Amino acid sequence: MASYTRLGSFLVSDLLATVPAGKIHRALSTAGSSWERHYLLCLFSDELLEAGLASRWPEAQRIADQLAGARGFGGTCRFEPGSPAHMSCDYIPGRTLAQVLARTREEQIPLGVDHALTVLQGLAQAIILMHDRNLHHGTLSPHSAWVAYEGATHLLDAPVAGLVQALLPKAPALRAALEPYRPSAPASAFQQDLFALGALLYEMLTLEQLPAGPAIPDALAQATLKAAQEDEAIPGEILAFLKRLLMVGEPFPTPAAFSADLERVLYDGEYSPTTFNMAFLMHTLFREENEADGEAARNEQGANYAQYLPPGSGAPVPQAAPAAGKSSRSTLYLVAAGVVAAGLFAYYQINLNRQHQIEQKSLQDKLAELQKEKEANDAKLADIAKQEEAQKTLADMFGRQAEEGGTAEARDTARKDLEAAQQKARDLAKERVEALKEKQQLLAKQNAAQVWNKAAAAQAAAAFNAAAGAAPAPVAPAASELPTIAQKGTPQQPRIAVPPALQQSDIRVALKVFVDAAGRPMKAVITRGVEGDYGYNEAAQNAALASTFVPGKKDGKAVSGWLEMEFDFGKPR
Repeated sequence: MASYTRLGSFLVSDLLATVPAGKIHRALSTAGSSWERHYLLCLFSDELLEAGLASRWPEAQRIADQLAGARGFGGTCRFEPGSPAHMSCDYIPGRTLAQVLARTREEQIPLGVDHALTVLQGLAQAIILMHDRNLHHGTLSPHSAWVAYEGATHLLDAPVAGLVQALLPKAPALRAALEPYRPSAPASAFQQDLFALGALLYEMLTLEQLPAGPAIPDALAQATLKAAQEDEAIPGEILAFLKRLLMVGEPFPTPAAFSADLERVLYDGEYSPTTFNMAFLMHTLFREENEADGEAARNEQGANYAQYLPPGSGAPVPQAAPAAGKSSRSTLYLVAAGVVAAGLFAYYQINLNRQHQIEQKSLQDKLAELQKEKEANDAKLADIAKQEEAQKTLADMFGRQAEEGGTAEARDTARKDLEAAQQKARDLAKERVEALKEKQQLLAKQNAAQVWNKAAAAQAAAAFNAAAGAAPAPVAPAASELPTIAQKGTPQQPRIAVPPALQQSDIRVALKVFVDAAGRPMKAVITRGVEGDYGYNEAAQNAALASTFVPGKKDGKAVSGWLEMEFDFGKPR
């Protein structure tokens, strides 16, 4: 059994994160010598405790009680004055946003705009709720944000954040760590929190810390989507929102104004932030940690903690066994050990299967939902095609009437009808392009869900084999250090008419694909495509994401990396 440290009501277990304000551990409480439940335990730095944080525990508990039950704050938080003083909250498997950003840089795994907006959404909702209750954060940073493996974002330090801000003059190390996330110009409490949100959004988009105040406008003007591994500038609507957060543009005067603009950025743009996509990214970034955390937590549930009970707790004291009958006792011990081992194995398998079934049902529900959206999108595209065909027939008829009409007045009316029909056709073409973009996003989400579904099934099978003592299935070595294609997807031929210039030769689309260490395609970027909204680039990306791959290797270990692909569509039919 792992080693634990008794701290008040808790046994402190694995260290999950080190932050400027202290450390975050997994911890557990016991009922007698048995496991009771898990917690996240926040231990505060000596600097903060020496500054007087522990003396403000009653105020921190009052704030925690105000936030209890609201989403995004770690559930029920409690403070204990032990040595050292500490805060507990519900156990939420995950890691800090600072760890997410660090792992993204280290593994070179793209952090998409939709991922950044998902985290922003969770943090913004928490900040708005705090201000609705006359609270403010004041020390928001990537270390404050706790990103759960299931995709949601929480502010674990919300109950103490305002108190910590008041102690910053006595905590120079923490103050220096928070400097990039605090405005240099005077600002209201609400605008201070919005500035910190802007600094976090900038970092999630560019993987760079926001520079000091005077350099912010130039940094925004030159910023690109480096986190997503793209050279494109930050989209205009997001950049305008970011400027207002950072007080480069007109600041948001009220939480209502901020909420209205936030909804526009989140839901009216081409990006669709979802906790599902964020969970998929977290599974990719922290697959090993997630598995280790889950296994450790399961093992802790079945352990005996008699040796860690505080003195005088009434724990049973083992009695010495008589010396006679050693052989019989040994046999009994072996039988008992076998029964316990069998029971633990059965318990482990039942829980593993239950967990896998829950994950499978969630994924199947998501796939069914995406399939319904795709069918609705296909119906919409079919309806647009019918309307376009009808408009083409009307335009032909009005064109003939405009040239051959009997009277000048009839020809003039026909010309106006022709212009209206042509405008309607242009509107339908724009609508078709938007529907095709929506279809591309739906196909990408479906592929991500299917890949994750397969990964979850493989993970469950591997855990079962390991628990049963089966030998692991052999893994074919990669041909080189770069990823290779195991099975290439087949692109669908677009049905959009192309101009004569594109009909003269074969159409080819080249792209680079990012493959993670598990062999899953995470991103497909066009390097040489077809100009115009004809559907070839989208079809190539969908086929790339539907392909299967063997990951690259480095020093015998599977690693993530890019590879080049090309799809030949032949001549348009």
